[in-house]
Amino acid sequence: MSIMSICMVGGYAGAQNAAASVWAAFWLVPAVAITVYAAKARRGYAVDRVMGIPEYRPRLADSRGMVLFYVALDNGFPWVSWLVSVFFGLLLVIQALALANDHRLYPVPGDLVPVQTNGGEDWYKLHVWCYGYENKQGGSEPVFVLLTEFGMPSTTMMGLAQGIADNGHPACIVDRPGYGWSEPGYWEQDPRDVVKSINQALTKYPISNPLILVGWGEGGVWSQLYMQVADYTRVVGMVLLDTFPNMEILQTFALNRTTTLQNLRQFRSLGTEQKSESIPQVHFDKALESSVSRMFSSWRAVSPIALHRARNGNWPGFKPQDSLGQHRSRFRDNLHYQAKYFEYGGTGARLYQALLEYVTTSIDSLLVYHHWPLRWPALPADSGSEFTKSLSKRQAAMPSIQAATTKLPVILIASAQQFNSDCGAQGISSKEDCTKWQAFAWFYYRQQIEYQQTLSQNAVLLACTGAVDEDDQPCDTDFVWRRPKWLASAIVSQLFSSSNRTT
Repeated sequence: MSIMSICMVGGYAGAQNAAASVWAAFWLVPAVAITVYAAKARRGYAVDRVMGIPEYRPRLADSRGMVLFYVALDNGFPWVSWLVSVFFGLLLVIQALALANDHRLYPVPGDLVPVQTNGGEDWYKLHVWCYGYENKQGGSEPVFVLLTEFGMPSTTMMGLAQGIADNGHPACIVDRPGYGWSEPGYWEQDPRDVVKSINQALTKYPISNPLILVGWGEGGVWSQLYMQVADYTRVVGMVLLDTFPNMEILQTFALNRTTTLQNLRQFRSLGTEQKSESIPQVHFDKALESSVSRMFSSWRAVSPIALHRARNGNWPGFKPQDSLGQHRSRFRDNLHYQAKYFEYGGTGARLYQALLEYVTTSIDSLLVYHHWPLRWPALPADSGSEFTKSLSKRQAAMPSIQAATTKLPVILIASAQQFNSDCGAQGISSKEDCTKWQAFAWFYYRQQIEYQQTLSQNAVLLACTGAVDEDDQPCDTDFVWRRPKWLASAIVSQLFSSSNRTT
């Protein structure tokens, strides 16, 4: 097993997957331990020393069962050791061959752009993958920049990027550190540094065009942080797909868990004059956070032996279908679970806490008035002040209460399934579970309304509802990769059409 592990490390390094080779090296420790113990457990009574039994010899005082136990241990331990070594060694070899095949079949589709972090002391590469950008580089045509949901590589939004390009607009996907084909970066990762790295990657690609940020799920929170940390003057539009500032806090509030809600007082207004060091490290459910951290830690440790391949589902309805193999290969890569662990950072609130630094008094006062537990900053007041000629100024009906000062076009698209409180339609039979879901559904909807009222004066909320030609299923949380062409058309028509359309 030691030899196989060494070969595994060398194979990863040869395939320019150095980060994976580090985690493959993890298995050298048990491999060496098993080899040493197997050598010690040879025929004879040397097994006594392995078991910590000093100079054991059968004695008349020993029972027959005790003697048989030690004899069986003496004969069986070496064989068990070798079987375990061969088993794990074969897994390592299978994983190495499978990953080599993935590297051969699915090379890097975009460009790996070097970026600096930690004050310029460290370098790593982010993967930027563009569609339809070659002939529009450096012009005034806005470029859509897509950021994925937590744990999702760029392949989950490739269909959407293709759809936007088919509608005549360039689109680029950026893999965050460790995602897709990007290198893992450095631990521990500060969300602000990640945003700055994304901005560097776009600049060095180079993309000098105006930007339209498209964030799916947690990618939408990254988009909001980009507006606070990076060069927001380049951004001429934003699209948030099923985005929530922090799902754990929202669900806690919906269920009115009094004990954990006491921690919410630490999430009150953090004015812009406060520094990031003053942001409290809040933990809402330590047991849940500990469990999730252990899960990510376990899977990133065992990923070199290929056990996680069995957990890679069939992805029914994935579009484009001919790219499903490429997509699945990113979930079979060892870095997938490591990236999730690093980004989770021991608490799912790390990204949310970084965003809190930029909350203004006006937004905080409005959300306090609404008795809303979550906080997020309004977009900068001067963002969207200059529109490109191709980007229409929306004339959407404004919310009754408007706290935002920017006129940046913001499109909120959410799956209506999350708003549907019909437990029968959700397949929920338990009365208790039904009550919980109805609470969730109401607060999911309220979150989108709060976003609409606070992010921009030019925000509109759209609901993804029933089946479409591309997807014959009701619109659920997977609509980004199940109906990308429909979604691309909806986004483009809302941003670039002179008249508002409904979906």
